Amino acid sequence: MIYHLEDIRGVHLEATTKCNANCPMCGRNAFGIVRPGLQITELTLDDCRKIFSPVFLSQLTNMSICGVYGDPILAKDLLEIIEYVRSSNPSLEINVYTNGSVHLTSWWKRLAKVIGNGKVIFGIDGLEDTNHIYRRGTKFSVIIRNARAFIRAGGRAQWDFIVFKHNEHQVEKAKKLSIKLGFETFQIKRTSRFYNVLYEQDPALKGVGEKFGNYPIYDSRGRKCGCIELPENPYYRNNSLKTIKSLIKEFGSLIQYFDNVPINCQAKRTKGIFVSATGLIYPCCWVYQQANYGTLYNVKDPLELNEENILRSTGGIQQISAKKHPLKEIVEGEFFRQIEKAWSLPSLAKGRPKVCARHCGRRLDMHAEQHEKRIKDITVDPEYQSY
Repeated sequence: MIYHLEDIRGVHLEATTKCNANCPMCGRNAFGIVRPGLQITELTLDDCRKIFSPVFLSQLTNMSICGVYGDPILAKDLLEIIEYVRSSNPSLEINVYTNGSVHLTSWWKRLAKVIGNGKVIFGIDGLEDTNHIYRRGTKFSVIIRNARAFIRAGGRAQWDFIVFKHNEHQVEKAKKLSIKLGFETFQIKRTSRFYNVLYEQDPALKGVGEKFGNYPIYDSRGRKCGCIELPENPYYRNNSLKTIKSLIKEFGSLIQYFDNVPINCQAKRTKGIFVSATGLIYPCCWVYQQANYGTLYNVKDPLELNEENILRSTGGIQQISAKKHPLKEIVEGEFFRQIEKAWSLPSLAKGRPKVCARHCGRRLDMHAEQHEKRIKDITVDPEYQSY
């Protein structure tokens, strides 16, 4: 089996599927509207008390509160959930990922108190005139107001900046602003989502008119109203493209690479689990999203459905519901065992999980290539003070 319950040290928690934004490349977005069939829900404090016992929480070293389909600050019990988690493990590293564009400053001041030595990672992809191009539905001035309130109340903050063609000229200016505001860290992110067209062939996974390096933007009526493009500066591009090209040359296609590459599961290495907003337990967020491809995305490509097939064949989603079953029963149960067993299958056509080969194949790590080397401690030099 992947691990025993006592082995687990990290939790990725999706507190809610609610979100105030409508980012074009997000999995919840379907041509400008929320994807039909997505269950809009959230975990309550009572849910989290049921799922996470104080004993289990005490064994953890880290918890990332980050949605696949939602923004955690839209969960009405988020502050109380963090208080409960913190009371069970005072030294736990808690990271909250958000666009930061809702709530009064009083809420953010309270968050700074309850999160303790944890951190809030604000996804801010540009400045006043550009952030809303990708973070559609957010307001830059509100985000900065909230970040300032959080930081002034003693909160630790990080600015994550996804670089596109339309905002790459603002990276250095945004970094200076982050220092002025008191962010601990400024982190650029090199998205790999432009590369999806190289390995996802099902039409349901593509935007109309999408092509490599160019992703369409839709308004709320489903009309194309713009596009997101790769940055022109190679430094801001995800470097895994070079690896992808090399693998295609060596294997003939990425599918053949996925068929053959040894899988080194990141969840197993880091001893982590993913908890969805509906209370379902998966090894990771990638398996969670892939297991929705058939039902939520209407994907027909059989190579994309192996994870969902494994889930169905081992008892369906009810077997991995932590609202119905103890965590130990789930993580040591049949679904987790069969996912691990499938890593050794000879090909995707024979049932090998594509998402596992894609994200945890030993020769390609697009996720790790998103990040530059982090600067933990930023000092303000005279140039920045003049901003």
